Amino acid sequence: MILKIKKRSLSFLILALVLSMSVVYAAASTIRLGFQIQLAISNRNPTITITNITTSLGSSQFSVDPTATGTTTIFLSFNVTDPDGAGQINATKAVVNLTLGGSQWYSNVSDIGTEFSTCKNSSKSSTVVVINCTVTIPYYVNASATWTANISIKDIYGAAAYNDSMIFTVNTVSSITLPFSALNFSNVNLGQQNVRAYPHLLMNNTGNDDFGQVNMTAAALTGMTTASEAIAVTNFGVNLSNSSSNSRLSFPADGIINLRDPDTGGNITFRHGYIDAFGPNADKGNISAFIWVNVPSSGLSTQLYNATWNITAVTTP
Repeated sequence: MILKIKKRSLSFLILALVLSMSVVYAAASTIRLGFQIQLAISNRNPTITITNITTSLGSSQFSVDPTATGTTTIFLSFNVTDPDGAGQINATKAVVNLTLGGSQWYSNVSDIGTEFSTCKNSSKSSTVVVINCTVTIPYYVNASATWTANISIKDIYGAAAYNDSMIFTVNTVSSITLPFSALNFSNVNLGQQNVRAYPHLLMNNTGNDDFGQVNMTAAALTGMTTASEAIAVTNFGVNLSNSSSNSRLSFPADGIINLRDPDTGGNITFRHGYIDAFGPNADKGNISAFIWVNVPSSGLSTQLYNATWNITAVTTP
């Protein structure tokens, strides 16, 4: 038997084989790997802009007038800008130091490092907080045109801002007071010598001025009953060392004496300072003067004698 194979059938088989091979080679694997990408936003430092320093709210000035015998409250207003948002600024974290070189400083921070509630928010926008702070200075603060306001603040993340560009002036205030308005020799006898008045004359410098000369002007003590009787000023003397001897300044006929330094013999310098200071500051802020009398031995009757004396403090150039 003869088998005939047609050409068309052969072609079909070859094609089928080719297609089968194509399916085998198309099979492949896909692998996916993941990785992380990170971006950290850094906290940015705030900045401070000082707008004014005043001694009364609403008054813009760059000088301060101390208050004689008392204290003066200084108001400072400044803007704190935080590019990360005003919500990161807390006014109670503000610290204000008013400094004069290394000699004096006053702050809104207590001695133990706890912050006072003297700094408060005045207003707030999205990035800017306006803060008002107060600092109290005493009457004896040094007068100078080179005081500096140092301001610092931290945001909630600890980023800090500083500004020490504000230079301001503390003006001079001249003031003296006499804590005791009357001195008394008590009861004396005719001819009695070296009698001291009590209490002694205490003079307080209750400003921030330094006086290069202090004058005492005496007047004759006249009788309160018989005005024609008097104790002349030349019977009185004064010193600053509480010495009962006659080594003291006697008043001349015109009654005017320049108080003298017991150590140098020159004019006493009446320096400003804390009037209750002791130790190295004991010579600042106050002067003690002791007044003595030699009672005449005759010409006076039993009665009260009285007069008003004056103290004059002079600022020398």
